[in-house]
Amino acid sequence: MLKPVSSQTDTIKETPPLKHLFPVETEYARCVKALNQANLLAVLPQSRKPGIIGIDGQEYPLPSLEQVLDLFEINHELISMKIPQGFNRLALTPISMPMSLLINRLETSIIKHAAQKEIYQTRLSDSDPFIPVRVNSQKHVWVWETLLQALDTDELVYFPEKYSNNHRGQTKQEAVTNKSICALPGWSVGLVESIPVIPNTGQGKILAGRKQLETGLSPREYLQILHTPPYRGETGKTLEDFITKFLVHLETTGEVSHDIADINAMWCLGQYLKISYAEVVPAGRWHRSIGRLRLDAHRTGNKLCTWNCGGSSAVRLASR
Repeated sequence: MLKPVSSQTDTIKETPPLKHLFPVETEYARCVKALNQANLLAVLPQSRKPGIIGIDGQEYPLPSLEQVLDLFEINHELISMKIPQGFNRLALTPISMPMSLLINRLETSIIKHAAQKEIYQTRLSDSDPFIPVRVNSQKHVWVWETLLQALDTDELVYFPEKYSNNHRGQTKQEAVTNKSICALPGWSVGLVESIPVIPNTGQGKILAGRKQLETGLSPREYLQILHTPPYRGETGKTLEDFITKFLVHLETTGEVSHDIADINAMWCLGQYLKISYAEVVPAGRWHRSIGRLRLDAHRTGNKLCTWNCGGSSAVRLASR
């Protein structure tokens, strides 16, 4: 039986207006400025708009503010639930961008900041002092050869439901055109937490019924957690998410991210790779002692390196 009109109206009024939930315009301006600083945007030859060229050679313009505002309206219910849970930052990730180009931009940024002597450890707050980090003079970004060969190929599975042969995941190109992942062609538009360091075991806060992900679990355990009700609407992050965040944070603050010395390495839970002897999930970390960024992968049930590695997720907005 339908509810009276007055009851439906009362229900709608209980949902806070969008402008009171999230500063979309401010966050959008911050993201665009940071993407420009990170040299991730270019004027596209055909559309003459800022954006990127994807792995398929197609143009993917940067989402406009109007498009992002529309996505917030479409996903109003999900956003209303996730903001109180700590998802207070906008993230624009160019998932369609070739990984080789992302890694190149990453190396260029690290080299630049090292030459300017403006590269520092991750700070927990703006009041913390800037502590310089050493940068390796020979190799600034190290990528495991097996992972490197799988990048931008169909071997690397995106957004698997399980880390197994029955993963029900997608290829990169399928993810790029999936409106629940890339609401706007080539771009993931979503919300992330603004915590600089993943909470250690036992230190995660409970916000609106959701406990922050902590370090110390295997990828398989994190994926199981993301399938439970408090984590509705969340997916694991990808290497594209990791690199974009690292670049943006370095360019806007001068700080490295996910330093293993801070027990802050990150599993890229949104990807999975089946190799001859194991099922592995990518991981990203800054190695303070070596002075370089490392991208590698470990077994999905790995319990040996979990003490210094944690899970992280994103709320990706979907389009109609």
